[in-house]
Amino acid sequence: MLLTLTLALGLTGSPTAPDTLKRTGQANPTTTGETPQRELRPLNADRPGVTESPNTIDPGHFQFETDLVRLINSKPGQETRSRTLRLNAFAIRAGLTDHTEVQVFVDPYTVEKQWAPGETMARSAGFGDMAVRVKHNFIGEDEENEPLVVAAIGFVRLPTGGSEGTGGFEYGILVPATYNFQHEWHVSAQAASFLSYDRDAKQHAVELAPSFAVDHGFNDWLAAFAEFSTSRNLKTRQWTSAVNVGPIFHVSERIQLDFGRRFALSSSADREYYLGFVIER
Repeated sequence: MLLTLTLALGLTGSPTAPDTLKRTGQANPTTTGETPQRELRPLNADRPGVTESPNTIDPGHFQFETDLVRLINSKPGQETRSRTLRLNAFAIRAGLTDHTEVQVFVDPYTVEKQWAPGETMARSAGFGDMAVRVKHNFIGEDEENEPLVVAAIGFVRLPTGGSEGTGGFEYGILVPATYNFQHEWHVSAQAASFLSYDRDAKQHAVELAPSFAVDHGFNDWLAAFAEFSTSRNLKTRQWTSAVNVGPIFHVSERIQLDFGRRFALSSSADREYYLGFVIER
């Protein structure tokens, strides 16, 4: 939490809505050098949902996005129950060109408890892994008046987290797309494929994870979103599905707060509550 406050204070020296929410009345960015403040694109976060934004941030600028706190509870009725508290999972996004950005994701400090009837509760704590990602927008040119925006994201997760990390390298590619309707309505979809590592089995498995989202901006400071996400592990052949909903608050043109609830639809999905923060410099 201290790291979050320190970075936030450092970013506020200059002058999202859900994944694809935009503001009107701003000019398009220049094509070279750092974009002047008066021509910055609207704030556009990759959070709070699983479906990410196909938009990139302006070249020469940075964006800090964090899960300040996330509480994860296993679904009632499972033989082994779990409760996880995740603190300060954050991402730093840096604009390289008008269509490309690089991202660094740092997994949170995690406190996890597991228990089963008649057994002693097991507790573990520690920091997670780090991931490096590149996003490139190739349809839509990142402009507000473009109805369709599409991007591709590639990443590698580094096993830096010790016992709380995945235990091995992971790789993935995501293709988010958004269609922008009138009156601040946006419909998004994302196709994702991951090569995930199973620490217990000590081997990789392919995971497919499509998602769909809709968001709406009610006014300059309030928006809301709803999202359906699912994933299928091709090794275990198990589907994990959930619905994610929540409001988004625009504190200013460059600061966003959000919170929400993830409802489990399948027996293997968890219930989650979260609070997040975004700031762009």
